[in-house]
Amino acid sequence: MRIDNEKKPVLGIDLGTTYSAISRWTEKGPKVYQNPRREYTWASVVYYDERQEKPLVGNLALKRALIDPENAVIGVKRMMDDANQKIKLGNKEFTPVEISSMILRDVYEYAEKSTPGFDPAGVVVTVPYYFTALQNTNTSEAATAAGLNVLGIIQEPVAAALAYGVHEEETLNDEIIMVFDLGGGTFDLTIFRFTNSEEKLTFEVLATGGDDRLGGLDFDQVLSEYIEKKAGLNLQNESAENVLKAKTALLEAAKEAKEILSFEETTDIIKPNILPGQHIEIEIEREEFEQCMVRYFNKMDAIIDTVIDKASLSKSDIDRVIKVGGSSRIPKIEEILTQKLGSNKTFGNIDPDLCVAEGASIYAAFLDERVEWSKEIEIKTATAHALGIGLGDGRFSMLIPGNRRTPCEATRIFTTNTDNCEELDIDLYQGSSKFIKNNKKIGTIHVSGLTKRPAGELDIEITFRINQQQTVSVTIVQKESNIRKIENVKLA
Repeated sequence: MRIDNEKKPVLGIDLGTTYSAISRWTEKGPKVYQNPRREYTWASVVYYDERQEKPLVGNLALKRALIDPENAVIGVKRMMDDANQKIKLGNKEFTPVEISSMILRDVYEYAEKSTPGFDPAGVVVTVPYYFTALQNTNTSEAATAAGLNVLGIIQEPVAAALAYGVHEEETLNDEIIMVFDLGGGTFDLTIFRFTNSEEKLTFEVLATGGDDRLGGLDFDQVLSEYIEKKAGLNLQNESAENVLKAKTALLEAAKEAKEILSFEETTDIIKPNILPGQHIEIEIEREEFEQCMVRYFNKMDAIIDTVIDKASLSKSDIDRVIKVGGSSRIPKIEEILTQKLGSNKTFGNIDPDLCVAEGASIYAAFLDERVEWSKEIEIKTATAHALGIGLGDGRFSMLIPGNRRTPCEATRIFTTNTDNCEELDIDLYQGSSKFIKNNKKIGTIHVSGLTKRPAGELDIEITFRINQQQTVSVTIVQKESNIRKIENVKLA
């Protein structure tokens, strides 16, 4: 018997901030689908106005966004921490989950159209490692809303490491690898211990860090502002519509310049009538772009130091760097990595735009038991964020710290702060701040039926447990009231 990996495949989708990709597992490894234009990625853009029957998604939506930016949404991945916010396009409102589901469905349909009788067994969707539980849950809900059979969610650096390990499995020994994932909207940095034995490939997360508001969109924005200033554009006294169109054109010019400056030292920017009677005709040097980016480079530099320190390693311990995401091609990135970690450590044999989707399909094949190797794949993860509860005075009480090996658990005793309290809400948070206002709320557990006691005399035992699949189980115990309540929170 043989599994049909073409008509009944398992899939991996890299749901990116700016571009997405889809891959399937084959007997020879992962294979990324192409669209009819023979492109491997789709723009993560949705466009809609009242003249349409349904929204446009992908590369055509991106083109329409340049003409009519008010009716387009780009970078919805950055909105996944609030599933209830409204995104107005045309005369309709959408949520981030609905927009993301459209993108996922559009990417999936390209694969579906390419193969008659297409009936996948399931899909794995990727998320940044630094996403919170809420962002991961919303992403999973978007995939389900798109009609996909979700086998699992995998963090992008883990997917990239899988792609690397499977690609190089025959030649690699044990090593410490750093995944430097700089995409359109997020920056993830993860350090793994890769172990290649006769029986198993092991990927052990040693430390992770990042910033979910640092990526190519930010670089485009800061460069567009520089172009506007250098070109001497005057946006005053212009209509709101003209200003919006001009700023959208500037962003597109900045994006094109950024990509060219990754390979060339200079580029010309020529934009006639960017405003009525105003034109742009300037030259931008790579050095100018890098000066615009200094604060972001400094952020990345600090995150590298922090994550290496969290892993209890020195810079010389890093054997290999895997660059992921289109923005990782910026030459200054290689310069920073070389200065910090040493030369000749960057691995360049996998495509930074596609390796996450490839790794996701490898993980899907692993979950569906399609990887026909004699070796087992083992993934050892760690918490990306501290976990705990909010206290009545606004402070955050941490139970499980960030970067703790999973599975793990921790228990702490709390008490009531009002007399004769019969019920209370226990708010769950992820984050590193001492104050809940700076952390992400991931859920609330309501407890009722408490025995009446004066404030401070009723002990409430709270236990957080995280299993290997990154699911958090929270147990609330109050013995005198005969209460034992358990709820689960999905982290990935």
